[in-house]
Amino acid sequence: TFTVSTPLDSFLALPGWGKGLAWVNGFNLGRFWEIGPQHTLYVPSPILREGANELVVLELDGARTLEAALRDTPQLANAP
Repeated sequence: TFTVSTPLDSFLALPGWGKGLAWVNGFNLGRFWEIGPQHTLYVPSPILREGANELVVLELDGARTLEAALRDTPQLANAP
């Protein structure tokens, strides 16, 4: 779980994860793959709750880290 003080449109970053699917509060955000083309998944503000939120990740390739972060901007292709 993770905590959000003010629900805003965000982007989920999963650095070090391989390939899989991600859900926030039961909402399927979609597929991710470390080779891209996008490196973040869009998280619409209506699915976030003030306070505790649940993140579920199905990793299919093997994660190098278990790090996840919400960011305010997307990371697309090979942009930093």
